[in-house]
Amino acid sequence: MAAVFPRIRNDELVRLRREAGLSQQGLADALNDLARTRHKCGTSYSARAVRRWETGETAEPDLLSLSLLAEYFSVPIKDLGFRRARPPQAPIGFDGETDARDPRVEREQQRWLATQHALNAYRRELAVLAEHLYPQYRIPGLESTGTIAPADWIPEAPVPLKQIMLVMDESAPEPVITGGEHESAAVRPLHSATQRHRLYHDAIQELKPPKLFENRLAWRVTRVDWSASGPSLHFGYMGFFDSMDINEALAHETALHHVIHTDSGDTSIHPRPSSRRLSFRKLVGDPRDVTRRPLMGAIGTLTIRGGDSPSVVLHHRDGSRVAGGGGLTHLIPAGIFQPSSVLPSALRADFSLWRNIQREYAEELLGKVEYDGSGRPINYAQQEPFASMDAAQADGRIQVWCLGLTLDALTLCGDILTVAVIEPEFYDALFGAAAVRNNAEGRVPTQVLPFEGNTIRRLRESARLSPGASAALHLSWKHREILVK
Repeated sequence: MAAVFPRIRNDELVRLRREAGLSQQGLADALNDLARTRHKCGTSYSARAVRRWETGETAEPDLLSLSLLAEYFSVPIKDLGFRRARPPQAPIGFDGETDARDPRVEREQQRWLATQHALNAYRRELAVLAEHLYPQYRIPGLESTGTIAPADWIPEAPVPLKQIMLVMDESAPEPVITGGEHESAAVRPLHSATQRHRLYHDAIQELKPPKLFENRLAWRVTRVDWSASGPSLHFGYMGFFDSMDINEALAHETALHHVIHTDSGDTSIHPRPSSRRLSFRKLVGDPRDVTRRPLMGAIGTLTIRGGDSPSVVLHHRDGSRVAGGGGLTHLIPAGIFQPSSVLPSALRADFSLWRNIQREYAEELLGKVEYDGSGRPINYAQQEPFASMDAAQADGRIQVWCLGLTLDALTLCGDILTVAVIEPEFYDALFGAAAVRNNAEGRVPTQVLPFEGNTIRRLRESARLSPGASAALHLSWKHREILVK
């Protein structure tokens, strides 16, 4: 017998439509006009589609529909009234018997949870192991850090952020791999005796939901070009869950086949990497082929407080609070390249590495959670700390470079690595007393570390640096004469 999902009538959407004086067909026509005139894309919404949204027959539309509705009504997506239905005591989104106590289901789900625990416990070790699967992409000086990259993804010298052109690739084809292929079945545990979780993020949401877990719009990398004639980065669109369904699924698969569990309950890592049983990783193929998978570009910034004695600050990510990268010491600020608001009107202003870096500073070091992407667009010219940071960048008190794009060998997630050198007086005025000790992702160190060779060496030997942090520290130290004068 198929599981029955109760419909939840969307009274909020009905209210918004009626207040706008529209029929269901009128709203459909308005959305089609908005998509065509402002976003140059063709849609074919009908009164039936709107009726399905309002009655709850469609519990949660796709990201484009949500974005268009939010833009038309000038409200955040979270205020559109969509509430995904949940059957009592059953995982979301699947057909099947209500048989959560089936021994096979219980066994698979417990194994999945144990592998998740091992993944977070051995994340860096597994990244180093996965690095050996890609010998052609190992980076000189970054061996055994879990970092890989095609040689032409790292420029010969840091590139000033202002010189990089960002290109929105509207014609970029959808990636081939979604994460729902047969080859990923081993990381999608049984939901019922006859059904697996549809995608990896469904398993996370049901079995181990972190504090921060929302399917927000993000930009994906489609091309990297560091040519001297005009360095550029090209992007398309993706959702956050697209990354979970591929990147974290790859990590889970690696842990599943490389973490050894003993009868006594102890665990260890298999000493030799092997791709023999990594069917999903083999399906993904060449890490540089961004047509096969969506490459989410997280922007990680090494913050250097300049002056005569430059120093850096790093961030410990709490594995219980984030969906990926937990338990490691990472760059701060660091965040997914995504708009500041779910309203499409923010897309143009926020398609900027600098704007993303600013928001992450505000969120991670100053605790400004209202800039986390769930609210309204930001007025950068008038709101703080953005206006002050813009002025400081304009007069040279903040200088930002891009170090290149690297990959975490375990997840194949991308790190757009940047470094910000901030004059000490401005740094202290901006972050000194106001800096938070804890943010939504974990503990923020209260002391800065000297930017010197001994520090870099000690941090690397600690074996707790994320691949992105390892790469940013290494490349910044390598080019220190350019960055810290």
